[in-house]
Amino acid sequence: MDIRNIDFKNQVIPFLIPLALISVLILFSKSTQFLANPSLISVGITIDLMLTVPLIYFFLIIRKKEIPKQTVVLVLIIGLFICYKIIPTENQTVLPFLGTWLLPILEIGIIAYILINLRKARLNYNKNRGNYIDFYTVVKTISQDLLPNFMARIIATEITVVYYGIIKWKRRPLKNGEFSIHKKSTSISIFLGIMLIIGVETTVFHYILEQEGNPKAWLITFLSIYSLLQILGFLKSIIKRPISFEEDILHLRYGIIKETSIELSNIKSIVLSSKNKYQKGSRLSIFGKHENHNVTLTLKKTGILYSLYGMKNNFTTISFHVDEPQKFFNKMCESIKELE
Repeated sequence: MDIRNIDFKNQVIPFLIPLALISVLILFSKSTQFLANPSLISVGITIDLMLTVPLIYFFLIIRKKEIPKQTVVLVLIIGLFICYKIIPTENQTVLPFLGTWLLPILEIGIIAYILINLRKARLNYNKNRGNYIDFYTVVKTISQDLLPNFMARIIATEITVVYYGIIKWKRRPLKNGEFSIHKKSTSISIFLGIMLIIGVETTVFHYILEQEGNPKAWLITFLSIYSLLQILGFLKSIIKRPISFEEDILHLRYGIIKETSIELSNIKSIVLSSKNKYQKGSRLSIFGKHENHNVTLTLKKTGILYSLYGMKNNFTTISFHVDEPQKFFNKMCESIKELE
């Protein structure tokens, strides 16, 4: 980036205001005035970091600028983190209240915003039946209007797990350019095996704890049931989110667990590889060599493979399983040829 192209008046100086306020509050927490009356001043510092600074950041800096509004949430979280760091434990009288009420209200507000906009997206889809909307992609896009990218992916993952685990059961036929990955792979069997093991262990463990009168029996059982729900959501997402071609983009998906989007012009080679041969490079599956693959793509430029909760890694070669590899190969060649 050329420093000469930076507009210091509009892009740098406005951010110095909240930074200066935060710095003053941190220094004030170390002053003799603070030591003289720590209880009262701690409340003031907490209110300033959790309310005053975010409001100043919003109204004076980003309200009329093309800066994502979701960064206010990030400023608020940073303020909360600083509060816990600079205010002594014995003077953190307001922080438990904020943790008990403010953060849950904020979380409920974010989820409500996502659900309202999700409903609008579904209504729009009903008007334009030709355009299929991917639930996870839509939730992630809406979440990014409020939150930084990594936090948006976490929220989107949690909502989508519940959606696929409890709500989404109706089957949708594959459209032209979509390819399933679950019918002939071992992934579904592995997930079902994991669910069976957790189910048996939960039943036995709950019985033992209840016989011993352990009050944590139901808590542990609830957590195990939620784990089962998550695994069921992951399993069903593999079925509900096929690999697809969209204009000049190939979307590789392993449910909501892994995904990447590749420009067709960036594909160097495609090989229908042996199921029994372990291919070096990235794998779309989370089970590595324990799940067969039959397609290997090599890219010209490095791609990004996103995993659960926003984790990512770079790749130039990726292997995966497709239920109809030859049909996929033909579609790939046809799509690349159309770009020429």
